[in-house]
Amino acid sequence: MKQAVFISQSEMNCLGYTSAVKRVVNKGAGFPHPSHCLKRGALGVPCFAFKKMMRSIKLPGRLGALADYIDKGSAVADIGTDHGYLPVYLAQTGLAERIIASDISAGSLDSARRSASRYKVAESIEFIVAPGLCGIVHSDVDTIVIAGLGGETIVDILKDAPWTKTQDIKLLLQPQSKIDVLCRFLYDNGYTIKDTKSVFDRKRRYTVIHASGG
Repeated sequence: MKQAVFISQSEMNCLGYTSAVKRVVNKGAGFPHPSHCLKRGALGVPCFAFKKMMRSIKLPGRLGALADYIDKGSAVADIGTDHGYLPVYLAQTGLAERIIASDISAGSLDSARRSASRYKVAESIEFIVAPGLCGIVHSDVDTIVIAGLGGETIVDILKDAPWTKTQDIKLLLQPQSKIDVLCRFLYDNGYTIKDTKSVFDRKRRYTVIHASGG
């Protein structure tokens, strides 16, 4: 009979174990190394459940601030998704019923796909290569996230999608610059700013604008 091989603290950190798993290990119960996880793991935990516990994405503060505004059961489009961390989080937590990750760059979208595959949620996310909101229609979503872009770029995206002015569309905007330009556009073009929230992430300030039509 093979001797059980247990995972070390440093390996847990690299693999992204959740704090719950770490607490169990620190109490001495231990979990088997993934390479030795067959039908059932230590403590009678099934291997598939163990893997689910093992990898849980942690959002940086700027993305966590956006996630705080997303309602349970939403249909969300993340525009300019880049690495796709927010869609991965939404899929892992089950917060959104439909998740679309969109980016103008095929390379960035490939990065998002890799993130989703790494966290075993690729089948829960739709990936679209397109500029702005092209390829997405009103009936697809009720929540639109646009983060990591300049305020003027966000303005251009919204100009090309006038259907975002309807009251049933929640806009979660996090401009990297020109926030004044974006706010002025929203005020002047039939949108309502319902709330704002600022967070600091890696010594930089980020502001979330929650807006909608009407």
